[in-house]
Amino acid sequence: MIIKFRSGWLFPLVLAVVLGGLSAWLGRISEVQMEETKLNPNEPKYEMQGLSGKRFDESGFIKENLSAVKAWQLPDKDEVMFAEPDLSMFNQGRQIYHVTSKDARYDTEKRQVYFENDVVLTKAAEAGKPAGMLKTSRIIIDTQTENARTDAEVEYHYGQSHGTANGLTYDNEKGILNLPSRVKAIIYDPKNP
Repeated sequence: MIIKFRSGWLFPLVLAVVLGGLSAWLGRISEVQMEETKLNPNEPKYEMQGLSGKRFDESGFIKENLSAVKAWQLPDKDEVMFAEPDLSMFNQGRQIYHVTSKDARYDTEKRQVYFENDVVLTKAAEAGKPAGMLKTSRIIIDTQTENARTDAEVEYHYGQSHGTANGLTYDNEKGILNLPSRVKAIIYDPKNP
């Protein structure tokens, strides 16, 4: 009877030890060893060719369309770089602005696009207002507020009016263009030709 008693508690004990050992062994072989490698800060973390993306508003209308020949991001940076970007901004599905340049940077935190090198911004004609065009070496566009600004020299055309200035700010919501300095302009008044 003593032999049965020993084998009665010995088997569950051996089974518990074997299952515990098996569980520990399975845990060790299923662990994934991750080794973090520091990326070269001068080489892209990722790179895309032939980029095209659209953003829609709450009603389902297209709000922004961005395409580029190439896009990349460097490690530990909040900016995405673009080669030959092409940005169109829309209001209720109708294009209101179109911006192109040779280079651009998009700050993912501030949600601002920094267009650089041969920037051309065009504004479509609307409700009795003529089309407009702006050329400059650089401009910053805030995609949230739809404001644009630059301190560089600008050349502009608005209908038959045209001119140059050093810098500008533009508030799309209010429709206010501010040319802060060295403005040279020829203003054409369509009501008084």
